[in-house]
Amino acid sequence: MSSSVRRSSRGSSTTRWAGLSACGAAIVIASLVGCGPSGHGTEERTTPHPMGTLHAPSHFAAELTIDQQVTAEHVGGSETFRAVLEKRGDRLVMVGLGPHGGRAFVLTQEGERVSFESQMPRELPFPPEFMLMDIHRTWLMGLPREGGAPLSDGRHEDFLEGENVAEIWSGGRLMERHFGILASNLAWWSVHIVYEGGLGADGTLPTRVVIDSTPAPEQHYRLVLTNLAGNVAATPLRTEEAGP
Repeated sequence: MSSSVRRSSRGSSTTRWAGLSACGAAIVIASLVGCGPSGHGTEERTTPHPMGTLHAPSHFAAELTIDQQVTAEHVGGSETFRAVLEKRGDRLVMVGLGPHGGRAFVLTQEGERVSFESQMPRELPFPPEFMLMDIHRTWLMGLPREGGAPLSDGRHEDFLEGENVAEIWSGGRLMERHFGILASNLAWWSVHIVYEGGLGADGTLPTRVVIDSTPAPEQHYRLVLTNLAGNVAATPLRTEEAGP
């Protein structure tokens, strides 16, 4: 039976989370969205691991609207759903749509507050902040760029907030981004993002984004985000912090 659930959380705008991987969270979401109202199943959690820092939306200068098809690929198969993402100032909203176009969930972040409203058949087995981490890493986080200007062609790398961050740029476009955490000199957790066609510093969006996540050596997930509504974001995508 379908249920409506609202969950809110308060805390520091730089909260650190541990638990299910962000990409794993999106895979569970895809599975739940694809279920009918009478769907049932066992909910499982993965081994806890660091998730990174979740900032308030206003920490980032980017403003964007993206209509996308999300396909989650994993060892058990694949699921697809449509999601509309919008970020304005200190407010970020993602609306997930079910197979018949109905609203399946609404994920909202306003400053330090996160809320999740669901019409899905089961409650999430993880905090919705994990989905926000995918959004932040793909569209908002990254290496600093002075004035929003693109980085020079080639590979750039730095250590930011406990994570190794690397980016590959070509012709003024971000082509790849990688986040990783090292443990005992072995990369036991990583997220690799490929922007097909490139993510332009001028706001031009890629045609597709492929996110490969390896939260543990025995785990791997892939998310494919296909742009459905054009190729230009609302304003240039600037990854430096927003001004005061």
